[in-house]
Amino acid sequence: MKNLKEQKVKLTLSVRKSAIDEAKKYASLEGSSLSNIVEDFLVKYSKSNSDSSHSNLADELFGCAKNGSFSELSDREIRDMRIKERFNL
Repeated sequence: MKNLKEQKVKLTLSVRKSAIDEAKKYASLEGSSLSNIVEDFLVKYSKSNSDSSHSNLADELFGCAKNGSFSELSDREIRDMRIKERFNL
């Protein structure tokens, strides 16, 4: 969530004109400003690359293959199968 009292600072970027034009069209369609879209992206990008995001990704993936073809196999059986596939054994 954004802190509304946090000071805004100006950022200068060098970007292709065509990219700016397309981004402005997108922002307009979204009812937002290019500045807000860039800020939201930077916040999300920073969070997704933080150390804590790795555990969040693991949490999201946990159980995703619960009913899959490997659900009845042990980790060792899966590993052995992958080794056999990799080395054509």
